[in-house]
Parts: sequence; C-alpha cells; structure tokens
Amino acid sequence: HTNPSGVGTGATNLEAYQRALSTDPVSAFGGIVALNQKVDAETAKAINEVFTEVVVAPDFEADALEIFQTKKNLRVLRVAETGNRANYTYKQISGGMLVQEKDLYRVSESDLQFVTERKPTADEVKSMLLAWKVCKHVKSNAIVFANENQTLG
Repeated sequence: HTNPSGVGTGATNLEAYQRALSTDPVSAFGGIVALNQKVDAETAKAINEVFTEVVVAPDFEADALEIFQTKKNLRVLRVAETGNRANYTYKQISGGMLVQEKDLYRVSESDLQFVTERKPTADEVKSMLLAWKVCKHVKSNAIVFANENQTLG
C-alpha cells in the first residue's frame, strides 16, 4: 500500500531494522525492507526471519547475498543514489495528468515554533522531526507516532 509499517534509525542497519520492525511486526509480513546503507550478514539474517518479498539497499556484502539466496522468492535490489534529478512529479488522473513540483523541503528545528508554556526537550524535538519526515511520505490522512529513533505507530 506504499505506507511504511515502521521506520527506524540506529548506529547500525541491524539496530535500525529492529526498531522499524518493532513498530508493527504483523504488518511487516510479506513486505519490502529498504535500507540506506550497505547490508551486512547480521542484518540479512534478521531480515530473513520475517517473510519479506523485497530488500532494497545501495549495496550488499557478499555474505548478506548468500544469506538472502536461501529464500526462494526474495527479490534483492541494489539501487544507487539517484538524487532528486526531476523537479516534478506526474500522476495520471481521469482525462489527463497532474504535474506538480516535488516537495523537497526538509523541516528542521529552526522551522519549528513552540507556542506552549512548556518547551519540548531535545529528544522530543528529534522525535517530532522524525515523525514529520515519515508523515510527509505516507498516504492519505496520516498520523505518525514516533520517538527520537523510530516510529511507534
């Protein structure tokens, strides 16, 4: 459905993957795992523990590829950094096409205004920024709960 079941950050791919998976391990069944770093064997083993249909990453260690080969219908995709070359997105609509500029803006702490009496802590700000980033990319009426390292729901 193109909505993430979970998003995680971490010092390693394994830590990020485990955080993402813990958001909703039931919905992750049969899903796609996307990573933004080279996949190592330890992370590959963890991914193989859950029925996964596709793993996407910029690169894979040889050991990780061997581990993934043990799964019959798993697709492993190496996707290079493409950047944001096109400035527009295109969507087909009935009778035509919708063309709009890509929303490439990234919200930062300097964009935030706190109007409550209690100001958020540094971790709360980090949590809000992660939730904002994820919410921008989910479909429909999105609600994202997050801490500073992962989505919670």
